[in-house]
Amino acid sequence: MTITRRLAEWTAESPPLATGEVLALARNAMIDIIGCMIVGGADEATQRTFNAVFDLGAGSASVVGHESGLPSPFAALVNGTAAHALDFDDNFHPTAGHATAVLAPMLLALGEERGSSGAAVLDAYIAGLEILCAIGNGVNLAHYERGWHSTSTIGAMAGGAACARLMGLDADGVQRAISLGFSMACGSKLQFGAMAKPLHAGIAAQNGIMAARLAAAEVTATPEPLDAPWGFRDLFAGESSPGFSHVADSLGVPTALERYGLKVKIHPCCASVHTAVDGVLELMQENDLTSDDIAHVEARVNQISFDNLRFPQPENEMEARFSMEYAVALAITRGTLKLRDFEPGAIGDPKVRSWLPHVTMSLASPEPLPIADNGREPAEVRLQLKDGRELNRFMQHAKGVMQNPLSQDEVWTKFDDCIDGVVDVGRASAIRKHLQQFEHLERVSDLMHSLRTEASVRMAAT
Repeated sequence: MTITRRLAEWTAESPPLATGEVLALARNAMIDIIGCMIVGGADEATQRTFNAVFDLGAGSASVVGHESGLPSPFAALVNGTAAHALDFDDNFHPTAGHATAVLAPMLLALGEERGSSGAAVLDAYIAGLEILCAIGNGVNLAHYERGWHSTSTIGAMAGGAACARLMGLDADGVQRAISLGFSMACGSKLQFGAMAKPLHAGIAAQNGIMAARLAAAEVTATPEPLDAPWGFRDLFAGESSPGFSHVADSLGVPTALERYGLKVKIHPCCASVHTAVDGVLELMQENDLTSDDIAHVEARVNQISFDNLRFPQPENEMEARFSMEYAVALAITRGTLKLRDFEPGAIGDPKVRSWLPHVTMSLASPEPLPIADNGREPAEVRLQLKDGRELNRFMQHAKGVMQNPLSQDEVWTKFDDCIDGVVDVGRASAIRKHLQQFEHLERVSDLMHSLRTEASVRMAAT
């Protein structure tokens, strides 16, 4: 039996997945991503994406921050872009990419269109993570290091499987959805620092729905897109990748969400900076330091982080999200990284920018820093103090991963920070209530309607 067939049969035939501990983890993922969608809905990249599709036809799927609905693929495109717009959404270790920003917008849009329950959406979400995990473990890190943005490449295929499960397709249908998603796999990391980067999550969300809908319409596709010559591994990763020989052996036992967890962010920027920032903040707190005490900071990282963080002198908020120098400068001068620090008007702050020449990012060499599950982007930071002392800290796991998780209060604190000033008190209360009872929602449309606004405001075309 081929790998794609095994994934398809598991997806179509597994009993309900949203039970026990994994249910709580999936619900928290929805809390986190809805907060990211709400605050990301006003981002320029999201608004321009909405401008591109708002006149292509009305539909029943809600768009965050707008009054009118769109057909589910277009709603998923916009909401997926919103979810990833500020780079505050979670990462997923096996894919070396983002997970919930792809899966949630597509499943919520499709579920709203089809009248699905909260439990059904959570079930399909957990299944989608399983397929993300299997494909990701089969090709990474070779796939990611070639420059592919796995959020959108693997996301399209796993998203097709997740949507197919929500639609109740059989194994043949799921297999077609994965294969059709392969035909839609796209996205280079070259787009990091541009609007196209968050758009990748939206494109994958749209493609996942379309792959499942095409599969339901019985559009045929090659039965083995993952491991055949000219298939996904061959073209997108090559022989240096691990391969798929064992990735299906552990499907659902336990679930990927329980095995790996999610990398929930507390800093609104690329995950490649998080361990370094956490290390700097820990050293400053432990030694009662201020910016006046520090002369220089060096952050040593592995190749994967070094390649992602390409903007030592960021010129806009998108580049700032991929700048080690800017993130560490914020940590030193402000003691925290907030969403407002990555707004267009904040990037030119003279106090922060004056620190950029005093922060160095270097490649760990000749031996890379050790890696581990959910610790693929470690950092070693060195603080050179003005009194001549040197402080060092190695960080394996950033705050927010399974090995260093957020408390439930911290989950809600991040959510409240995201929606503060974006939605009024009444709507915020309704959204919180729906999220707290997510698995008991008879229809996810109850939640999604609470994310709409009284009236839509469309950005002027530029």
